Amino acid sequence: MKSSPPEFSRRFYAPPGAFQDGRVLLDPEETHHLLRVLRLGKGARVQVFDGQGRNFAAVVQGQESGQALLEVLEELAPWGESRLNLTLGIGLAKGEALDAVIRQATEMGVKQILPFESERSEKVSPERAARRHTRWLRLAQESLKSCRRSSLPGIERPRDFSAVLAGPEEIKLLFWEEERGRGRQSIFAQSSPQSVRVLIGPEGGFSPREAALAREAGFQVVSLGPRLLKVPTAAVAALTLIQHAWGDLA
Repeated sequence: MKSSPPEFSRRFYAPPGAFQDGRVLLDPEETHHLLRVLRLGKGARVQVFDGQGRNFAAVVQGQESGQALLEVLEELAPWGESRLNLTLGIGLAKGEALDAVIRQATEMGVKQILPFESERSEKVSPERAARRHTRWLRLAQESLKSCRRSSLPGIERPRDFSAVLAGPEEIKLLFWEEERGRGRQSIFAQSSPQSVRVLIGPEGGFSPREAALAREAGFQVVSLGPRLLKVPTAAVAALTLIQHAWGDLA
């Protein structure tokens, strides 16, 4: 039987394949954090999660081939996940800005993150895109440990703007600083959906052509107010509004 979440304790990530016969081997980075940074020794009680919704109470047993070895004590109930299936499409921005979005979106309960290239976004080579994707996955893992979610968001490699327009979500929103029409009140007065797709532009914003394409694809275009917001601010503002209206911040 799964136990309820215990009092806060140190959390560590291990992929599903690291769990074998009631034991878990942490990778070198997590091992370094446990042994060298936190200086936890044999007998220390911790939590370990697999990023796919499973959390476990565990105890440090020592090392095996230089990797920290944990013994699983019990499986814990999943927690920290939003009831709203929320997908965030985000225009490629400077590294620091997009790194902040990845962290904040993870904390805000986003299920899927779709970075995209658009007319005014940063352009990256396939090699650089692969490196950034690896970094985003690591940042999401770090954020998951501190915000106490159970599941890692899915993070795709950068794709073209047109590719993020298609999706099965019940409500699709594109936030655009040049929108002067429909207000936020009418948007969020709609009945609560189970899934939402939201698009936030890069530092240069969306072009009028892209806003028109989004409307044709079924998106509702809405403004975040009279001020021009930086990419991380716009992302967290939009996610907060959505989670407050339809998710778990109400």
